[in-house]
Amino acid sequence: MEEAKKAAAELNEIMGQGNFYLELQNHNLDSERKVMPVLVEISKELNIPLVATNDCHYVRPEDAEIHDVLLAIQTGKTLDDTTRLRFSGEGYHMRDEEEMRRCMAGFPEEALRNTLVIAERCELDLKLGETMLPEYEVPEGETPESFLEKLCWEGAKKRYGENIPPEVKERLEHELKIIKQTGYAGYFLIVWDYVKFAREKGFPVNIRGSGGGSLVLYVLGVTNFDPLKYDLLFERFLNPERVTMPDIDLDFSPEHREIVIEYLKRKYGEDSVTHVAAFHAMKAKAALRDVARVLGIPLSEVDRVVKLIPPIIGITLEEALEMSPELRRIAEDPKYERWFRIARAIEGMKRHVSIHASGIVISKGNAIEHVPLFKDKQGRIATQFDMDMLTEVGMVKFDFLAVQTIAEIQHTIELIEKRRGVKIDINNIPFDDPDTYDLLAKGLLAGIFQLEKSAGMRAVIRQLKPRTFEDFIPIPALYRPGPIQSGMMDSYIKRKLGLEEIKYPHPVLKPILEKTYGVCLYQEQVMQIAQAMAGYSLGEADLLRRAMAKKKAEEMQKHRERFIEGAKKKGISPEVAAQVFDSIEPFAGYAFNKAHTTAYAILSYQMAYLKAHYPEEFMATLMTSEANDTAKIVTYINECRKLGIEVLPPDINESDAEFTIVGDKKIRFGLSAVKNVSENAIKAIIEERRKNGPFKSLFDFCERVDLKVVNRKSIESLIKSGAFDSLGDGNRARLMANLDRAIEAAQRIQKDRKAGQMTMFDLAPMAVRREERMVDAPEWDEETKLAYEREVLGLYLSKHPLSIYKEEIEGYTNATSLTLDELPLESEAFIAGMIASLRTTTTKKGERMAFITLEDMEGVVDVVVFPETFSACQDVLEEGKLVWIRGIVKPARSESSSEEEEEVEEKRQIQATEIIPLSEVKERLTTAVEIEIPPTRLHKRILEQLKEICVNNRGNCLLFLRVPREGIGEVVIAAKDYPVAPNDIFKRRVERLLGKGTVRTSNLDVRLKAAQAR
Repeated sequence: MEEAKKAAAELNEIMGQGNFYLELQNHNLDSERKVMPVLVEISKELNIPLVATNDCHYVRPEDAEIHDVLLAIQTGKTLDDTTRLRFSGEGYHMRDEEEMRRCMAGFPEEALRNTLVIAERCELDLKLGETMLPEYEVPEGETPESFLEKLCWEGAKKRYGENIPPEVKERLEHELKIIKQTGYAGYFLIVWDYVKFAREKGFPVNIRGSGGGSLVLYVLGVTNFDPLKYDLLFERFLNPERVTMPDIDLDFSPEHREIVIEYLKRKYGEDSVTHVAAFHAMKAKAALRDVARVLGIPLSEVDRVVKLIPPIIGITLEEALEMSPELRRIAEDPKYERWFRIARAIEGMKRHVSIHASGIVISKGNAIEHVPLFKDKQGRIATQFDMDMLTEVGMVKFDFLAVQTIAEIQHTIELIEKRRGVKIDINNIPFDDPDTYDLLAKGLLAGIFQLEKSAGMRAVIRQLKPRTFEDFIPIPALYRPGPIQSGMMDSYIKRKLGLEEIKYPHPVLKPILEKTYGVCLYQEQVMQIAQAMAGYSLGEADLLRRAMAKKKAEEMQKHRERFIEGAKKKGISPEVAAQVFDSIEPFAGYAFNKAHTTAYAILSYQMAYLKAHYPEEFMATLMTSEANDTAKIVTYINECRKLGIEVLPPDINESDAEFTIVGDKKIRFGLSAVKNVSENAIKAIIEERRKNGPFKSLFDFCERVDLKVVNRKSIESLIKSGAFDSLGDGNRARLMANLDRAIEAAQRIQKDRKAGQMTMFDLAPMAVRREERMVDAPEWDEETKLAYEREVLGLYLSKHPLSIYKEEIEGYTNATSLTLDELPLESEAFIAGMIASLRTTTTKKGERMAFITLEDMEGVVDVVVFPETFSACQDVLEEGKLVWIRGIVKPARSESSSEEEEEVEEKRQIQATEIIPLSEVKERLTTAVEIEIPPTRLHKRILEQLKEICVNNRGNCLLFLRVPREGIGEVVIAAKDYPVAPNDIFKRRVERLLGKGTVRTSNLDVRLKAAQAR
């Protein structure tokens, strides 16, 4: 008690009499019952006032259960875990006055009265609607408006020449007028200033979002594409009819973003520049999964139920229950009633807080004077308000997104200049380059921004085969949930390919919709339609677009009447106007911001251009950028093969830390990719090599490097990776067998040198004093060699174990890890690969099941093996085994509650129904044999001999004859009367007659399904 009194007296003195209170709480806890009388005693003795409070965590008493579930979710425990964190006692809700009086009965009345005293002392003047824009210091004699105008006309002359075209003048004057009218000149100057800083430093900058529609930003040098050229509208960015702060979203290289933010801190003050909070809400699927986890519901049941939620962006549980009778039936089952009731209660609640990926606030004065702040685990200061709340209180936020793509483009350009002496101006490359469009048409999209991430996107590009940039721009806008689900994407593709008639709702709309084949694809087109047909200003048209997108019935009715009336004044009948309005209304919800898709299409095109013309530099940069992502490196190595680029293992004399181009169409692995080799070890190796030339042997290497930095484990990993192969005959086992001897010899020599003694070996020729010491050892077999490669590189490089099963993979599978996403959900998949990892578990029924990560030559895919399949194939399930899997395509289960649920398509996984060893595929699954007859062997005598072989090897497999024909491709004939048995004798005889590789076997059912998928 004495310690408590001492602490209370000290705090009271610091805060001042009347500003410090002793708090009384009663939640029916033993600890409170003990401490409350003591607090009253201290209050009397020290004359410190009391105040009654309540530890409030939720609003209503009945929310206690929900709160308990949230605690369990937060701590990762189940409700029946007796050791978990839980609240004892009661009354953690918002107690009313009667409840507070009841729980404070017997304690001084002043404690309750003082709650009102404190409330009356709290005063907050929260000014909403005012913009607190930091002041940009302009030259003497200038206002922000006059200075911005001066910069714009100077910039316009740089962009268009001294004779600025009339349409540019008109648009620039129009934009400057709106900026002056809205009072945002200072905002534009702030953005211009930090972009100018970045560009002067040589930092690349890219814009996204509606800001690309501003000519002012283009002439200021903030953006690099002309909005007039692409029909982009300023009012979509800054609308004078609905004045809100403009939003200029800029992308920077990750290595430059922080430098620009530090510049802002120096310019406006450390206390004025802060990050922004991002609150993550629980969505329907995440709410169900989280609650199921704490209730202990089996994962298999959870997966089954969650998959019944329709794949619609932002769908709520309430909406899902209305749309899915099966889901509704489950929710009404008493067994699951509690699960759904709690999930619906927590849906929409904030699950956690993080720092927004791009938002930065620059405040007028110290940020803490305007908004509450918090510090994250990394020590970054951020606002406790999110983006929308900041807008409400008038704070100005700026978007700085760190985009790796920006860095990859810059580093590729730097590498091209270093290697070839060619300086690429990426902002002035031709947008009609045939090689770039050829690359896209071939589907060589790995590493290209936005285009590589989705099988569906790849399929759209293959169908559209863009040959102009106008064809290319719509692709990101098309491949989104709205256009796909509405049929807009299919209609656009069919119309472009001439498979569907191009129609326009009204002739006046043809100039607006002609480039998109009559489909209203962009938000800007919705605005232009309202302007052209109903006399809307572009500002009014933006309000119409917003109303349509948000589907606000009351606003929509007002706009419908306004649209029809406006059209009538232009001589268009009310019936036609109503029909047009109704036809564009659904499209407005799906339409995309053309300024945004143009900006990102430019970024994608720039990468495709670099890849088409400088593939080695592009791929080397890409692999260096993604060096820590083994799955991506596997994909990129596979892409290199398609591009004719050989990816070589690390080499002690050629490799730098990063991936390096070492010759025509050759990229060498970097030493940093080798596990157990530290950054300091790499520096030591490269530095020694630069000073004293290439290493000549393992002994020479060990003698010359600092063995405290480049230790035995490092050297062992380098040997396993193949980094020493060039120092001899490539016998890695021999190198490993001599490693200890080489280290010991090197240590003796280094010790002697340190003591100032010269050994006889210093006088001997290098080859003599090293190689004669090597003892022999048999080379590792291929399996061991590849296993070691995978161990230290994370992948197979010199060869993949699957490469010897090329025929099995081609003839008995319909998907790879890369193409699985192209198969429809619930369709049958046949895939081959190696079991990279295996996890078995036991269900609540005591049955065993497994989760497999299957690796093929293009990446990895997850496979779930439920008990019924597991029991039939458990002997095959072993890490490192090569297997063939038949299964059903399912959406991959996501534990995340993030925006992943809003992607166009979920990642796929396979639910296995059959697993067999890959080596047994031909024997067990062959139903078809294909014989290719080379044109040079196509004559009667050969065909007669072939017929005889087939007759003498009758079996149950259907025979196909494939005959390549010049000019017409190839002819395939089904020889139904000659079923064959594809044994080794049959294959040898046919290949002796027609040539090696002319016989291939397959499974007909698999091939038909593969063809259907294509």
